[in-house]
Amino acid sequence: MLEKNKIILTGSNGQLGKELVSLLIQKGYDVIGIDLSHNSEDIEGYLKIDLDITQESQVQDFYRNLNHKDKISGLVNNAGIAIFTPLEERTYEEIRTVMDVNIAGTILMTKYFMESTKQLGSKISIVNLGSIYGAIAPDLSIYEDTPRASSEIYGMTKASIINFTQYLASYYKDTNARFNCVSPGGIEFEQGPIFKKKYSAKVPLGRMAKTKEISEVIYFLLSEKSSYINGENIFVDGGLTKW
Repeated sequence: MLEKNKIILTGSNGQLGKELVSLLIQKGYDVIGIDLSHNSEDIEGYLKIDLDITQESQVQDFYRNLNHKDKISGLVNNAGIAIFTPLEERTYEEIRTVMDVNIAGTILMTKYFMESTKQLGSKISIVNLGSIYGAIAPDLSIYEDTPRASSEIYGMTKASIINFTQYLASYYKDTNARFNCVSPGGIEFEQGPIFKKKYSAKVPLGRMAKTKEISEVIYFLLSEKSSYINGENIFVDGGLTKW
């Protein structure tokens, strides 16, 4: 049996992460999933690793302990956190926590990924997760029944991820690696009905995103179907950012 290509996926136990695990396995990959903790369900082709990506020593140990004979073909920097308190109440601890996960964790995972795969002859693809709020400000008036209003520090970190992606494409030119970013719009989950209605009214397609619609774009960027796409940020937002 031919060995499957493996994808390293951070934030694998979250809403989007779980969908990505399922899709990537369905598409023929094995997944090495990284999160602070995982559920107990065993899935064939899914290796669960409990790891804090903000701790450099843990990240180093993870890559050091990888079987470097494995066919690692991609990394998805999906891990991210948000906070929802008002700007007037923002604390330094909140700022640092979001920056540590969203920015520092992404940099560390990417840096050591590139070091550990530099001897590979195969092509590799890195996909980062941005957000529409890395490019536009949220309309805070639509969060009447959903106390999860997007914060300034969340948008700032996602803007950094978009820029980081462009930087990587330039920094690692003439290598076997491609770097791209996916910036989702609002993904339907457990928001209140008023929020869903008001948000959907702002979107040309008239609805929120489904998790699978984001996952399919990430899969496309990992695959050879996107072999000449590098340094791009793709909005998957139903057109919200276009008007």
